[in-house]
Amino acid sequence: MRVCVVGAAASGLPSIKACLENDIDIICYEKTSDIGGLWNYRPDEKNIEGTVMATTVVNTSKEMMAYSDFPPPEDWPNFMHHSKVNEYLHLYADHYHLKDYIKFNTAVKYITEEKSSFKVQLENGEVEHFDKVILCTGHHATPYHPQLRDVDKFKGRIMHAHEYRDIKGFEGKNVVLLGIGNSALDIAVDLAKIAKSVTISTRRGTWIFNKVAAGGMPYDTLYMTRFFQQHPTVNDALANLICSGLITVTDDVDTFTADKVITKNGRSFDCDVFITCTGYVIGFPFLDPKILTIEVCSLQYTPQFSTLIDYNRVKFMENSRKFYIRKLPQNEVSLYKFVFSPNNENLAVIGMIQPIGSILPISEIQVN
Repeated sequence: MRVCVVGAAASGLPSIKACLENDIDIICYEKTSDIGGLWNYRPDEKNIEGTVMATTVVNTSKEMMAYSDFPPPEDWPNFMHHSKVNEYLHLYADHYHLKDYIKFNTAVKYITEEKSSFKVQLENGEVEHFDKVILCTGHHATPYHPQLRDVDKFKGRIMHAHEYRDIKGFEGKNVVLLGIGNSALDIAVDLAKIAKSVTISTRRGTWIFNKVAAGGMPYDTLYMTRFFQQHPTVNDALANLICSGLITVTDDVDTFTADKVITKNGRSFDCDVFITCTGYVIGFPFLDPKILTIEVCSLQYTPQFSTLIDYNRVKFMENSRKFYIRKLPQNEVSLYKFVFSPNNENLAVIGMIQPIGSILPISEIQVN
């Protein structure tokens, strides 16, 4: 049996290892020059590949983010700088000799089905055939850009968090960030050092936790319970910066002028740079859609509820005026057990999840 793995990062590496442990003929294609994916820091903001910020420190302790059979060195900090995470992935790959099975600087152009196998076309013109395919490309490649009213009136800079690397060029600027996830808060804390003003616009707020809990223990070694069904945001510095007036939190953005952002409660903020921290779009541009379908939801606006709903998924209760609305993402992919394509059992997708905690051990479980 021949297996193709696409992507050599947090999900691709354990996929290679699992195949080798089962004596499977494996080739992994990685379009960049090194392993690591997001954790392989590249400072060029124009690089289309996703990467972390210069100051990124993980929000998950090293004990909870490690692969089960390869703990990080004991003398490493509980919460690692991104360079340590990348180093850890290299140590893991070197220990199990995984790099021998990776073809670097080799991008997959298109994957189609041919009878009982997959035809894999590479950007360099080569064509290979495989019995099974494992996709490990993650979901941080294509930024989601929300539709914003009157944004065309704004004359300042608009960018996505995907482009942000460091504080250079933001000195003395009025910055407004849309969103309140980990990326938004990390950028806000970073910019509070040098920007004239930093404002976070949020639709509904979030729970904020420190990385270290009572007694000095990493929070995720104590609190991984069903209490965290709502995704929390982890940041140690935010609260103090809000109390100090260096960061302002406001409601959702409504409209724009040439140099201001107006929120729905009527507040006005000077703005030179507007950063959308609105997540990413799931996509496999190199995959025949017949193999795996990305569902783009048909959404309609209902003023009564001020929300987007999919009328196909509204469930009415008999003999009652009550009904429930399921809020849907802009796109989604249906996977059996979050791994297997319902259209082809020989295609697996590893790491296409947004866990509370690290993706590394979950990817390892999925692969096994």
